Order: sequence, then structure tokens, then C-alpha cells
Amino acid sequence: MLAAAFPFILRRGGARSLTQEKLLPADEAIILERLGTKRDLSQLPEGELVAEMGRSFLGRPYGANTLEEEGEEHLVVDLREFDCVTLCESSLALARAIKLNIRSTEGYCAQLQLIRYRSGIIRGYPSRLHYFSEWIADNEQKKVLKNVTVELGGHRDTRRLNFMSAHREAYPRLASRDAFDGIAAIEKRLAAVPRYFVPKENVAGIEGKIRSGDIIAVTTSVAGLDVSHTAIAVREGGTTRLLHAPNVGERVQYTSRSIAGYLHRHEQQTGIIVARPLDPGT
Repeated sequence: MLAAAFPFILRRGGARSLTQEKLLPADEAIILERLGTKRDLSQLPEGELVAEMGRSFLGRPYGANTLEEEGEEHLVVDLREFDCVTLCESSLALARAIKLNIRSTEGYCAQLQLIRYRSGIIRGYPSRLHYFSEWIADNEQKKVLKNVTVELGGHRDTRRLNFMSAHREAYPRLASRDAFDGIAAIEKRLAAVPRYFVPKENVAGIEGKIRSGDIIAVTTSVAGLDVSHTAIAVREGGTTRLLHAPNVGERVQYTSRSIAGYLHRHEQQTGIIVARPLDPGT
């Protein structure tokens, strides 16, 4: 289950600068090891590099609510366990850091913050990109990635996004009037933003156009919600599968089937949005 605006995944909020972040030694060691790899991964295409970083976390445990720390909203860094969103964010941030020749934890954290927050700025709970379709749109504006869904034959999704405000009781931070009003205002603004997805029955026909490292957002029929899961596409041996953190009690893994096969096993999954990482040096 995706750690964004989805059922039973809770959010909290506030504001803090990067200089106030304190990394656990285990996380710092993982970051420095990935950034200081002896292989020259910077020559890989950006998508391949994202996939490579994702693969490096295979077998790591699923961690629910990994971003839910007490206090004001701040950048949470955890590379020891993942939910499906933090796996994508962490892999993308590491890939960007390697391409930019960043070798410090501070530089990695700056990339992670850029990806996770609206315009890369932490301004309380609502500034986090809770709805993943907005996560994609905001990161496209920041030139972190490109939404290629329309190019792949995407259909318009006209459903209203209001899951968070409609399920206020599931989000402790929304007990605050300011936070609730902030989220409600975002939902209202998103109503005017077009969204597109490739219906699940069409996915098999476009799988060959999906590249390794593409960020795959799985759309859902759940009322008020855009996306219920995220993953990294990995193309191997002519088959495109998903690298993901599937659920509580499981570990980062590949899907046993192709993307189309995976979707057809889940009734509420309606299709996919495809976002392609961009080389930060171009």
C-alpha cells in the first residue's frame, strides 16, 4: 500500500531545515556507500541508474509509516526499510546525486527534499506531496522526470481527489484546522489539473515502450484516490516487471509477473501512470 494519501497510511507535519536533520549512522553509511560506489555508475542512463539503485535495496523489509516522526514536518531519511513511495524517492534521489557527482549526505538529503516536497520546500504537513499524481506533476515542473503517459495512449481520469479530507479521521495531523484546510485547498486546486492513465487492459500493448527506471504509479478505483501503489519498472529478458515494496511483512522484491499480469491480479487497480526520470545534467 502506497505511503501517500491512501487508506490507513497516516501523515504528520511541521517545518525544519536540512541543517537540523540528524541521520542515524546506519542511514549515513548506506548513503555514502551508494554514492561512493567503485563502479562509474554516472555513465548509465538516468533510468538505468534509478533501477540500479532500486535493485541495491532488494530484500530490505517493508516499513509502514516510515515518514511519521513526531514533531514538526521535517525530512525523514530511512534507507533501512521502505514503503513503495520511499523506495522510489530514495532510488531517484541517489541516482540524481550520482549523476551530479554529489558524495555527501547533505547533498543526498537536498535531492530527497526536492523530490518529496512541493517545489522542494518544507512548509508544514500540506507541503509534502501526498497525492502521487501531484508528486509526478510537481517533479515534472522541477525537471526531475517527464510524465509520458499521454504519449503511451493515456486516457483522461476525471474523478475528484478528496480522499484525505473525506477520511480525516485516518490522518492524525488533519485534526489541526490549518492542516485540514491546507489539504482541502490542495484537493480543490487539483480538480483543475488534468490527469491521465493507461487503462490496465491496454498495458500489455505498451509494456515494450516502458523503460527500466520508469516510475510506475498504479491507479485505483477507490473513491477520491488517484494512486494506490508505486514501483520502479525493470526490463529484463524481454519482460517488464515491477521492483517494489509490496506490503507489511514483506520485502523489496520483483513482481513475479509482467506489469500487465500484476495489474490483472488486483481488481481495484485500474491502470498505470508512467513517469520517466530525466538526467539532472541536461
